Amino acid sequence: MILARLGDFDGASEHLHQALVIHGLDRRRSRAIVLADLGQVQLRRGDADAAFSTWREFVDCAEGIKSVKVHDAAQDMHARLGRYESVAEAQELREQAARMVP
Repeated sequence: MILARLGDFDGASEHLHQALVIHGLDRRRSRAIVLADLGQVQLRRGDADAAFSTWREFVDCAEGIKSVKVHDAAQDMHARLGRYESVAEAQELREQAARMVP
């Protein structure tokens, strides 16, 4: 995410994809956080469809996880999806994100 903060969204995306395939990233919490970050980077790159798809994976992966980082990621996702009021998939994801936050 440091690369994303520096504006290198391609580099950030590449590293996050690598993190998903690293052996050992089978812990649901870690995987969910990487998926949330990847969706954010994809959206910032202008690829909303990829972000929605990745965030759908995040929601599925994060189901039932009690974690401050997962809740923060869901809040961030909820806020970012607010711009896409006319996109049904985005609004569905936004509702799911809202249910993840206590």
